This record gives sequence, structure tokens and C-alpha cells, in this order.
Amino acid sequence: GLNPDSIGMKKIDSDVRRCMAAIGMTDQKEYITLLQTSAAELEKLIETITVPETWFFRNRGAFDYLESHARKEWATKTRSRPLRILSVPCATGEEAYSIAMALLNSGGLPEQFHIDATDISKKALAGAANAVYGKNSFRGKHLAFRSRYFTETDNGYRLLPEVKQTVEFIYDNILSPLFL
Repeated sequence: GLNPDSIGMKKIDSDVRRCMAAIGMTDQKEYITLLQTSAAELEKLIETITVPETWFFRNRGAFDYLESHARKEWATKTRSRPLRILSVPCATGEEAYSIAMALLNSGGLPEQFHIDATDISKKALAGAANAVYGKNSFRGKHLAFRSRYFTETDNGYRLLPEVKQTVEFIYDNILSPLFL
């Protein structure tokens, strides 16, 4: 479920070697067999390779468009079912929660939409479900959303329940034949 082109073969090779060394293994074919039979070892490799680098409203123009489109075409209309959105990969949740905030900004109500957010990293999903973020998750000039949707804590910024309730985080692999 990982795209080697986006990660880089040098990083993958280095991470594979690091994981093999950590368990005292030197034969790559033996390691591949282990990955195919041990979900725990595969998860260790995935957590080593993935770098969940993201922040709120990353690629701001897309969220501005979503908010504008939702305001004109969706938020004011009565629907029998909530709008369903899929966010893949969701990493530590900033993108999925940015979608939710954009829809709320458009005038939508939390019960009018639901976001399923999936990722292959259990560690990233645990952070997303916790919904407490440090300063690195808030970048750029437009940070007014932080005071509207977060409360400051000793550990960072905690997302308000009205936003958090709109997103469900799911551990899954988009390349799996049984995805969702």
C-alpha cells in the first residue's frame, strides 16, 4: 500500500536494511518471507518507512474551493442522507479534519456529513484519533481556524468534539482487495 516513487527507493532500501538489522537478519529473501507471514514485522516496516508529514489546510486552495462549493451547492440544501467523504491516506488526521472544518465553515452541520479516513499506519491513526496537535500542524498565515476549532492545552491544541465526531479513522490498505 505504499508508493515507492513517492517515498524514494534509497529511503526504502535504507529502512529495509535497518529493520533487518534490528532483528539480526541479513538475507533479503528470508526477510520477505517473514514480512509475508508476520503482520507485526510488516507493521514495523511500514511504521519505519512512512513519514506522516502534513498540516492543517495544506494545499489551501483545495479547501477554499471545497468550502465555497459546499456553501453554494450543499450546505443549504436538505438531504435525506449525510454527505460521505473518503480521505486516503489520512496520516495523523490533519487533512480529514481540515475537510470537516471547511464543511463546517460553509454552514454545514456536523450531522450533515461523515468522513471516513484511512491509513496504513496504526501509529499515525492513534495520533489522529487523539486529536491533539503541536505547532508544526499549524502553518501559514491563515490560522484563525485554530482559535475557532481548538482549545489550547499543556500538550498542544485539542480539537473540539464537534469536529472530531465527524471523522472516523480506519486502519486499512487501499491496495487490499477487501479495502473498506
